[in-house]
Amino acid sequence: MGPAGVLRTAALAFIIVATAGRTARADESIEPRALPAPHSLGLFAGVGALGSPGASGGAFLTGLRLGLGRHFAASVDLGYGLLTAPPTIQDRWWVIPSAALVIPGGSVRFDLGAGAGVGTSSGYVSWSDYDARPFTPIWHYTVPAVRAHALAAIEVAHDLDLFARVDVASLLSVGSQAGATDTTWFALFIGVEPRLL
Repeated sequence: MGPAGVLRTAALAFIIVATAGRTARADESIEPRALPAPHSLGLFAGVGALGSPGASGGAFLTGLRLGLGRHFAASVDLGYGLLTAPPTIQDRWWVIPSAALVIPGGSVRFDLGAGAGVGTSSGYVSWSDYDARPFTPIWHYTVPAVRAHALAAIEVAHDLDLFARVDVASLLSVGSQAGATDTTWFALFIGVEPRLL
């Protein structure tokens, strides 16, 4: 799946998440919805599609999200992705703290955020090289990384949200020898976020 396919899939997932919350509650009597506490801590985890120019694959992420008031949240996440980019195999690691503007929308919550942290890109000639020991990639960068994300979440059970999230990220300061295939990625995640506090 190329970047255009990832973005089309992301748009469809956002539409589904946004309408699912309204549809699920359409036959219930209208009552004020209990909002999460202004300061809430959640543990999130998701899986999804990962794309880069000329490459596609899958990824997972996990992390913590702290709601700070009704319209602001801070989070940190750890992610890993694996891409096929013929003739190479590539992987990505990242740890990125973020800040987000939170937009309550009835039964749906929207987060629009950005962050900076550390990311890694490595390339391998083949799957056997990827799996080989010791670690022998044809390139490897561990450098600062930036990312923007948009998220839509609905409450599916008490203290449990289902979310769809789109990321656009890039590694920085890798020099002129690296191309966009090695340093940028787009991701679409579907996941859950249980609130711990």
